[in-house]
Amino acid sequence: MARIQLDLSKEKWQCEHIRPGQGIKEEFHKIPCERQGAAFNWNYVSIPGDPYTDLQRVGEIDDPFYGQNMHKLKWVQEQEYWYMCKFNIPKEMEGQWIDILFEGVDHSCTVWFNGYELGSHEGMFSPFSFQINRYVNFEQWHGGSNILLIKLDPPPRNFERVSGMKFNYNGDYHTGNVPFGIWRPIHVIAHDAVTLQDLRIESQVNGTDAMVTVDAIIDNLVAESSLKTVQLIIEGKNCNTQPIVLSSEKLICSGENKIAFQVPIEDANLWWPWDMGEQHLHTLTLQVYEQDYLVDEIKETFGIRQVEMAMNPGYSEDEAENPWTFVINGKKTYLRAACWGGQPSLLYGKNSDEKYEKLLHMVKEANINHLRIFGWHPPETPVFYTLCDELGITVWTNFTFSTNVIRKELPFAHEMVDACMDIVKERRNHPSAIFWMGGEEVSFTDAHAVSGNKKLMAMLGEAIKKYTNTPYGLASPLSNGTGIKMGYKSKESQHANEHYYGAGHVFMEEFYPSLDCCIVPELTAASAPNVESLKKFIPEDELWPIGMSWAYHWADIDYLKILNVEVFDDEKMDSLETFVEATQQAHGIILQYALEHYRRRKPYNSGVALCHFITHWPDIKWGIVDYYGQKKSCFEDVKRTYNPLLVSLAFEKRRWQNETFKASLWVVNDLYHAYDNTTLHYAIYDEQQQKLKEDAIALSVIDGMSSKKFVDITCETPQGSTFDVHVWLTDQQGRKLSENAYTLLIGDQAEAKARCKAMRVEADERAAKYPGFYRYFPEKWDNDFNY
Repeated sequence: MARIQLDLSKEKWQCEHIRPGQGIKEEFHKIPCERQGAAFNWNYVSIPGDPYTDLQRVGEIDDPFYGQNMHKLKWVQEQEYWYMCKFNIPKEMEGQWIDILFEGVDHSCTVWFNGYELGSHEGMFSPFSFQINRYVNFEQWHGGSNILLIKLDPPPRNFERVSGMKFNYNGDYHTGNVPFGIWRPIHVIAHDAVTLQDLRIESQVNGTDAMVTVDAIIDNLVAESSLKTVQLIIEGKNCNTQPIVLSSEKLICSGENKIAFQVPIEDANLWWPWDMGEQHLHTLTLQVYEQDYLVDEIKETFGIRQVEMAMNPGYSEDEAENPWTFVINGKKTYLRAACWGGQPSLLYGKNSDEKYEKLLHMVKEANINHLRIFGWHPPETPVFYTLCDELGITVWTNFTFSTNVIRKELPFAHEMVDACMDIVKERRNHPSAIFWMGGEEVSFTDAHAVSGNKKLMAMLGEAIKKYTNTPYGLASPLSNGTGIKMGYKSKESQHANEHYYGAGHVFMEEFYPSLDCCIVPELTAASAPNVESLKKFIPEDELWPIGMSWAYHWADIDYLKILNVEVFDDEKMDSLETFVEATQQAHGIILQYALEHYRRRKPYNSGVALCHFITHWPDIKWGIVDYYGQKKSCFEDVKRTYNPLLVSLAFEKRRWQNETFKASLWVVNDLYHAYDNTTLHYAIYDEQQQKLKEDAIALSVIDGMSSKKFVDITCETPQGSTFDVHVWLTDQQGRKLSENAYTLLIGDQAEAKARCKAMRVEADERAAKYPGFYRYFPEKWDNDFNY
């Protein structure tokens, strides 16, 4: 074998924590590889993992996510952690060059091997390696003849100094504890002096044909030059592409040597998002031979696809100068998106491939075709992108610059850019990765406006061109007040969050239509998880009435009550079950209204992303799937609203009283498939489900990739408190192609707005008087410590 690999994640690991600096004084780094007592009682831990999960496993700490435990565990991040692994190195590696490769350590560490200090590293996203040839013991001892020791430093506490090299752990919805750990696998790799590195695969698509370009580096660690044969093999992985074999001879000099192939493919099996076509994948094998000896080999799964950006119609150059419509293999697509919401868990040791597989299949079930990883969360692990490749879910990845002024002095700026390019190089060959973005909310405050943030975002854009053809965007949003001050145009992108954060100040029917922009990368609504999930992280005595742990787990209690009144004319505070159900229903109704509004605006609007699909710890906030993998009821609302073929009711307000109800019926088609001879139906029911009106309208054709109003409808508003509108689309055989439903209120819209406004004024007055969580529990601030 040209390359032999040992996965140290599968070996036994132990760990001890100690005060910073004390481990060296205790000479932990000199612990020998033998049976002796110094480390008998170190905890057994898992790699990848994190200290919080490991300490919980052995009972040193309670569940970090239960109640307000995270604040009780801040001592965990004040320690350094020594990881130890004893292992044998296969005899087959003898005579080879041997490296230890660390795929990712969060955030800084120092490494010793067999008593020798190999070096230190900082930065969560950049892999690093050390050569260990001269230190290796090839004896095959019981329990291992080699010892690896890693000192994991306490994590950084000021995000400003690690922007771009770690994800943002601060902010308005984090715990105050900093996640850290060895979050990616560690490998021992034996190889020849000549190795293949930095494989890059690009595709250009012209109709049904494609040109695949392959670039790589051949690194020669010795001084002598030699003639090598480089062979490239492309095979279909899940399709019938005929194998393609190309080879060339090249003189490999000392140091880095570039190699490139161009491979024309006729009638190529293209990779498409799931709602546009098949997810054809290919395997590329690159090999280096010296005569008949295989010197090195790397393999990569890729998809043949091309991503371009087009300008959105309807906007002048003074309104939008950046293209925001995604064009895949020459066809425009609409992003029915969600912000992913972080890894399945904030704590790395609680993640697994099985969780990713379950959750990403749920993404597709919800008719979501695109996921946005924004700058508050880390770029995802390889299994995430691999599953997205297989499922046909496209991915937009932000670099981890989020809501702060970024240091611009050198060499720090170059270190940040290098870390971002490492992120790109590891993920660029995944066909699902269709967009890179510089920052999240880095054009958000007056301080940002006078900072170097804009220059750094442009600097990243220039750097990324060297490493990928995949499009890049500067930041999100661009078109808020600060972004416009910084020189961005007024109708590029907006975050649609102010209906939630401004609960009571504006109703949904007024807010969402007021945002006129090309794309909406973030749209928030919130709810409580199911009662069974709440019981897993909220102490029993705080479940009901609502206790402080709700606020600790991000519950904006005032906002949830106000939005219940906006949607139902009732706070729904009769019981825990009633309140939870109401928040989830309100969450779904708000998302239905907002997402359908933007979908009807296509092609002027080219995408919208609900925020979020999941969240990375047990929360009472945005996810439509909770931390424990349980769907909220609003999941079904999103699934229906994101149907690629959508029948949609457009109306100007939720409340109607003693007047004629007026609305219009639209059909939005995100598929490249026209529908002929369909029938559009609607039926209106009163509160007792008595039918008030129904009709069926014959449609001649529904064009592919279209959004069109077909008919206006009217009906006298009935008596009672609610009425329902059902809409559906059938084909010639009467089969339903799409269906939708709406419950509207009978009442005074102005009166409801006044009530919600008064609730918000009272909430704001309380928030001005009491800090943080105490705005919900002022008695805790006033009384608990007054003796």
